Amino acid sequence: MTEPLVQVRGVSKQFRRRANHDSLRDLAASMLGMGCGDQRHADSFWAVHDVGFVVGRGEALGIIGPNGAGKSTLLKLLAGIMRPTRGEIAVCGRVSALIELGAGFHGDLTGRENIFLNASILGMSRREARKCFDEIVEFAGVGEFLDTPVKRYSSGMHARLGFAIAAHVAPQVLLVDEVLSVGDRVFRAKCMDRMNRFLKDGAAVVFVSHDLGSVARFCGRTLVLDRGREVFKGPSSEAIAKYYDACSEALIRRRPDGSVPVKVANLRLVDAEGVDTAHALPGERLALMFDAEFEAEVPEPSYGLSIVRVEDHLTVFETSSTRLGHCAEAARPGSRQRVRYSFLMNVQPGEYVIGYHVRDRNSLNYVAHEPYAARVMVGRQDQSGGVAYVAPAVKVEALVHGLERPGALVAAEAGRHDEASFSVHSFE
Repeated sequence: MTEPLVQVRGVSKQFRRRANHDSLRDLAASMLGMGCGDQRHADSFWAVHDVGFVVGRGEALGIIGPNGAGKSTLLKLLAGIMRPTRGEIAVCGRVSALIELGAGFHGDLTGRENIFLNASILGMSRREARKCFDEIVEFAGVGEFLDTPVKRYSSGMHARLGFAIAAHVAPQVLLVDEVLSVGDRVFRAKCMDRMNRFLKDGAAVVFVSHDLGSVARFCGRTLVLDRGREVFKGPSSEAIAKYYDACSEALIRRRPDGSVPVKVANLRLVDAEGVDTAHALPGERLALMFDAEFEAEVPEPSYGLSIVRVEDHLTVFETSSTRLGHCAEAARPGSRQRVRYSFLMNVQPGEYVIGYHVRDRNSLNYVAHEPYAARVMVGRQDQSGGVAYVAPAVKVEALVHGLERPGALVAAEAGRHDEASFSVHSFE
């Protein structure tokens, strides 16, 4: 690894659920540690528990996880806004943090005044701030509102100005939370381009986001947090799969003994001939088949299908039997239903995962869910780009004095392109 700029060793942060004090006596007792010990421990929880990682020079580390996982708390610990209850944090060089929308801004001050205020908070001298003032204003795109109090700025303007200032601090360590999500597409692209330049210049970036595609593209390694604990740390593609697992687990409705109400068996991914496959060409028809074995009553079973691109975990397609207008018969304990989804892989070459879910159509919780049920490698057929494969054909004809004459036709044949089909059969 390159020179480490961020080192986190066994870091934990504890909070109390009830931090308010009804009287001066309670406050004094809390400060002196004289409160009821059992009550103090009962009210405490670990927002971050025993987390450790290292980020080297020129490296980007992603941090992902469900809401409440401890991501923002960890970033505040790195920024020095809070101190850890346990563990050690070592950060080398100038740190620039974009953690909360409007952090470091004073609402009654103008954008011009806040540039100098926020720049000083981030460690810039007034001379340095003056030198890059025009560049900050141009990057943020708020020149027209420079003398307007920032309390009248939109959330997107707040984010643009905050990132523009942080980007011109020339940090050795950049900490970025979800604030970029409020910007428009053009501004997010500018931010990602600037962060890539930071990496090339040898900075370390810690990037917290729910935009898994951006995390996959920007971060070589990613840390997955769940309820404050480290679930996984490693390559971003694997980390995102672990994140989906954590989210899926939260959506599954379990029985009192912890088991799932539906077991899935005999899962197969097959080609048009019914042969098991893990490879396909763009536009080729495949089918996902499985048996759902019910151990609890599900009055109106609904079966979902998803196709996710592994490279950036983009969901390129999803549907369900309910959306397709299919009503499966009620399932009782001990019954089984055979599900068959037929679909066209109208996608560009690459690796994809096929997933399924089972739920009652009137419930938001799954009784079975596996977003990585089968993998398929779609081979290259042509040099087209984008997300979808549309079987393109091109016709070029030369015109002579405004009249057509026979030209060349270049076409890509892709077979039939009828709609996806779905079927469910019940059997004992």
